[in-house]
Amino acid sequence: MGKHCILHQLRSLNDETRSRLPGSFVRLARGFVHYELSGPEDGPVVVLVGGFSVPYSTWDRNAPALASAGFRVLRYDHYGRGYSDRPRVGYSLDFFVEQLAELVDGLGLPRPLGLVGLSMGGPVVAAASRYPGLVSSLALVDPLFDWPTPVGASRFLLLPCLGDALMALYGRAILAQAQRGDFSKEDEFAAFLPSYLPQFSYRGIGRAVLQTMRGMPSWPLAETFSALGRSGIPTLLCWGRLDATLPFEQSSRLCACVPQTEFIPIEDAGHVPHWEKADEVNAALIGFFGRPN
Repeated sequence: MGKHCILHQLRSLNDETRSRLPGSFVRLARGFVHYELSGPEDGPVVVLVGGFSVPYSTWDRNAPALASAGFRVLRYDHYGRGYSDRPRVGYSLDFFVEQLAELVDGLGLPRPLGLVGLSMGGPVVAAASRYPGLVSSLALVDPLFDWPTPVGASRFLLLPCLGDALMALYGRAILAQAQRGDFSKEDEFAAFLPSYLPQFSYRGIGRAVLQTMRGMPSWPLAETFSALGRSGIPTLLCWGRLDATLPFEQSSRLCACVPQTEFIPIEDAGHVPHWEKADEVNAALIGFFGRPN
C-alpha cells in the first residue's frame, strides 16, 4: 500500500470524532486535550504524566488503584499523542510543562498536588516544580535523566527529509517496535499494544513525535533535575532494573543530583515497571503520596 493510500485512511481529530472517543476533552490555548479524572472529588490530587509516545492508557494499571485508595487522579495525553490535538509548534520541554500547568488550572484542580512522571514525563514533572505552589511531592518512573544515543531506525528519523518520509510511511511500525524494547516480557507488551495503536489512526502524531525527538537533545535535563534537587520537594524514584531504554545505572546519578530522593528499584521489570510490576509500583505511590508533607 502506497503512502497516499495510508494517509487517505487517517482521520482528523474534530468535534465529530472526539464525540465517539472515550474520556473527556478540554480546550486549552494550543488545542483540545484528552484526559480522565477519577477517584473522589475531595481526594488529594495526583497527576499521571506519560512518556514519549504513549497515550494515557499506559496508566491503565495504576489510575484505578490510586483512585480506589482515595486519590483524585488525573491522567491525560500530551499534545501530539493519544487523542489530544497535534498543534504545529515546537515540542519543547517548556511546551509540555505549560500544557500540564494549564490543564490543572483549566480543570480547577486544587494546588499543591502530587505528580508522577514516566520516562519523558520525568523532566516534565521535575520542571513543573518551578511553578510556585504547584507541586507538593513528585514521583519519577524510569525518567529521562540523560539523553540516550539514538540507535536503529531512530538515527534516521533525526535526518531532515529522510526522517519525515520514514515517519510518514512507517512511523506506526517504528514506534510500536520501539515500545517493544520498553518491556522485559513479550506477553506484557502484547497486553499493552492494543491500547497504544489506535492513536495512529489520527493525523499528525508522526509529525509531533518527530518534532519532539529532534528537539529533545537540547532539553536542559541536568539543569532541570539540579533545580529539583535544590527545591527540596519530596521525591520518589522507581526504576526497572532491566530497563533497556534508559539504563538502570543512571538511577545512582539521579539520586546524587536530587538528594531528597527515596529510591525503590523494581526487580524483573524493564522501562515500564508501572505496567509490568503494577502492584509494587502502586503500593509505593500510595504510600508516598499518602504521607503528610
